[in-house]
Amino acid sequence: MRLALSFAAALLIAEPAFANETAAPPALERAPRQGEVLRDTGGRQIGQVYKVQPSGAVLAIVNRETVRIPADTLSIVDGKLVTTLTKSEALKQK
Repeated sequence: MRLALSFAAALLIAEPAFANETAAPPALERAPRQGEVLRDTGGRQIGQVYKVQPSGAVLAIVNRETVRIPADTLSIVDGKLVTTLTKSEALKQK
């Protein structure tokens, strides 16, 4: 009985650590739009949004190639869609 109680207590203590690892990325203030320009954090144009996926990721046209930009790299800065990826990193996302 004591062993079961100590095991249950250990699980309760460990639970918050697991919750932090699976936390969802913060939501954008608005959804990305098809045809919108995608920029890097320096304001340079990376490509254009081709399609917004249900997961929040976008398919973008970068140098005539379609690449998937993960939702957790996206943000809205001054009303513009920005990714933390550089253009060369985005091209590796295929």
